[in-house]
Amino acid sequence: MTYWAELVELYEYKVADALDGRIPRGGKRSLTELRDELLGAPLEPMLLRRMMECDRHYRNMFKSIHASPVSSRPAAKAVPEWSAPARADSPESQAWEELQRMAWHTRLKTSILELAQLWGRQPDRTALRVLYTVQENAEREGRSIRTRLPVPAVGDPLVSLHDAEVVARVASGFADLLLTEEGRVRVKTALSLTHEEPFARHPDEDVMAARLAAAERERLAPEARAELVAALRAQYPQARDPRERPAIREAARHLQRTLDDLLVGAPTNTMAGTPSNSILYAQKPQSGLPTPDDGKDELVIHLAGGQAAHWRGMDLRWQPIGKNWQLQFGPHVVLLRTDLPPAERSVIIGPARAQIRAFVSGSYVLLRVDGRPEEEIGRLASKARAIALLLNAEEHYANLRLARAAAQLIRNGTIDAVALGPASAEKYASAPPETLIAFARKGVDALIARLQRSTPSNAATSIHGAAERLGLDSDRAIGLHEVLHIATFTPEPLPHPVAHTSVNLADTGEFRSILLGQDPVTLRTGERALTLRLDYKGELAAVLPGHAAATLHDLLVVRVPGLSLMLVRQGTWLAAAALYDTPPPSTPDEDGLYGTQEGKSSGHQVSHNMHAPYDTKN
Repeated sequence: MTYWAELVELYEYKVADALDGRIPRGGKRSLTELRDELLGAPLEPMLLRRMMECDRHYRNMFKSIHASPVSSRPAAKAVPEWSAPARADSPESQAWEELQRMAWHTRLKTSILELAQLWGRQPDRTALRVLYTVQENAEREGRSIRTRLPVPAVGDPLVSLHDAEVVARVASGFADLLLTEEGRVRVKTALSLTHEEPFARHPDEDVMAARLAAAERERLAPEARAELVAALRAQYPQARDPRERPAIREAARHLQRTLDDLLVGAPTNTMAGTPSNSILYAQKPQSGLPTPDDGKDELVIHLAGGQAAHWRGMDLRWQPIGKNWQLQFGPHVVLLRTDLPPAERSVIIGPARAQIRAFVSGSYVLLRVDGRPEEEIGRLASKARAIALLLNAEEHYANLRLARAAAQLIRNGTIDAVALGPASAEKYASAPPETLIAFARKGVDALIARLQRSTPSNAATSIHGAAERLGLDSDRAIGLHEVLHIATFTPEPLPHPVAHTSVNLADTGEFRSILLGQDPVTLRTGERALTLRLDYKGELAAVLPGHAAATLHDLLVVRVPGLSLMLVRQGTWLAAAALYDTPPPSTPDEDGLYGTQEGKSSGHQVSHNMHAPYDTKN
């Protein structure tokens, strides 16, 4: 099946070349032979439709070439109805692959530096000495220097592996070698030679050992024998302890296993071209990304195809500055220089808590989240709890009305109690779920922005004052203030993700972490089962029986009677929880795949200082 699919795709590429007036790869004869082979092939219906559609364009082109013109006016150039995806040799595909290599190289540098710093804390630094030796010998081979460096002795002052700056340079040089295929071969060769011979034997080692053994057999007094041995040792330079070789060889084997793990995710040149739905404002429609996905930690943009975008809650704008590009990410502005070497064509933008690293290749830029994923997804989880609280429909959406009243009080100093009375809940109950969720999230985001510029006491006073004006009890005001405070300042601690296709959500409301793959994931709570799977556009769809499918980007709250299903996502890290309006009777969680989690939201104390009000439009 895969064999025929690849041949059909190859035929499409060749026909696209012919339609554009280019000679197909392999020549016209190869195109004809491939067509004859496919016309008699046992293709499945979908592949057969693709083949016949492409063949129709080929036959129309062939007829137009041999048809004699009957009009004195030149015929208009036919626009092909089918467009082939970007090939691997197209500028767009080459820019895509270069961006992927630069991003992988940056991650590789970070990983190797962390390993080098860890090995530098070992007493004898054996692994770090091996890393230094391999890096040095691989670079010497690149400069055609035949003299090979042995593994330095412990505490060698000429190496200075106790210096953090030296360790950083060694790690960076080792990562640079792994960026190219030639460098990887040289690294593997140097590592093999180091394992074979960590350091050379002393030329007189055997002679000295024989003389020392003979001296031990002499019939002398102990003092005289010790003087003889000392005199013999003084005649020869001190040889390195041969017992060090096994430890070095074991460190070399460990480095080889580590190197294999690091190179697993290395991007390689392929003939597949650019993936579909991968580039915003792409030149080829097949590669185009309709809208940025806030749940993914990477975004590739064809800068020449547009001027602005919105990603991860921030506005993106850019403009050309000569051959370079000026990029604005929220309030931060950077210059992306295209004339620098690949290793230097990246820059970090954004605040310290949500940094974005930008890589540039010509008119293409790759934006990648540079912060800690556990903190980012933890903040989304805290925010999801606040949104779920506002979507609770009890007492005519009391929490949502209270949040709007607090917003009015903080912003204007007054509250329209009539417009926020129980009757106003009718429009919330009749609103489409996606509209209500978007409204609640906008309100929470605005409240968080205000609370960041305020103090806990001022925020609590505003929420309690709003509760009094609406006739709501103080316990509700306390609960809303606590959840908003946590969403503003405290990322929820989450367990590390584990690959599962079926997970039972705890009745206690704690989050479970799942590592997303290509297979669908089913989340179960009680009698309900929600399935997450990729749709035809490559987006993650949340499907719950009886409800319309919703797209999960970075945060989604699915509301069902008596329950809120909270879903947050960062890249392949998914966290999910079930929050009941009224907690069910406590029962042992026998089917859960994880243990209990510490630090639930109910255990948070309001102890952080805040500095800012919030805002939300009615």
